Amino acid sequence: MTTSEYVAKRDPGLRVVFAVFMGVAIAAVGAVMMTIGSSPTVKGASFIWLPAALQLVAGVWLGPLLGWLAGGLGAYAAGIFAYGGWGIVDIIMNPIAGGFANAMLPYFLFKALRVDPTLGVKKPRDVLSGAGRMLLLAVLVLAAGLLNILLNLPMPWGFGLPLVVLFVGAPALLKGLELNRRHFFSAIGIAIFICAVSAFIGAIGATVGGKPFMAAVVDPGIGWFSGDTVSAILGLYLLPLYTQRLRDAGIAE
Repeated sequence: MTTSEYVAKRDPGLRVVFAVFMGVAIAAVGAVMMTIGSSPTVKGASFIWLPAALQLVAGVWLGPLLGWLAGGLGAYAAGIFAYGGWGIVDIIMNPIAGGFANAMLPYFLFKALRVDPTLGVKKPRDVLSGAGRMLLLAVLVLAAGLLNILLNLPMPWGFGLPLVVLFVGAPALLKGLELNRRHFFSAIGIAIFICAVSAFIGAIGATVGGKPFMAAVVDPGIGWFSGDTVSAILGLYLLPLYTQRLRDAGIAE
């Protein structure tokens, strides 16, 4: 019998206790984020959403049900604490967007794409370095696109600057990372995808609250996606740092 099997058998409620702990942490941090980083037009839609990091790892470690309970109900509690939000719009934005997209989807996508949560790293800090480099590359590509607006190059030439930055910047910024690149880039893609889904659901929630859909895509959608993505990518640092320890303790899958 392995250590994780022994611990899990000795204390079958350990995973539930850890899920409650994660939910409380998400609620506490989320309440602060909703207070200081909320959209000016959509109450509770936070442009700075650090709990996305905890929601992602909760789903990967605890599985779809406990991950959703921690990620979704934790976010719902954050809204209640921050501004008394408990209605249908808040349910769409928190238990559904936060629980389903931010916590549940990572579990299924990591399984479907066979991504190892440890990301094959030799040193956990390599993940943080890789995430930072990916964010820098994204900023440079975005800056090249914004510069094109000023230069007003006609299409398809307008795609030239961002593509040059991408093809030159990617090899320069991403070489030398001591991790499994397939697992790492797959995890980055998963983080971006789940945050896009979460932001889309959040925009739907804003329309239920009476906002036109295109306006909801701009605010809170774009800010939601940006804030969630940065936090979720940073959350990837937690996976190789703690996954094996939590497996040994009988908590992580």
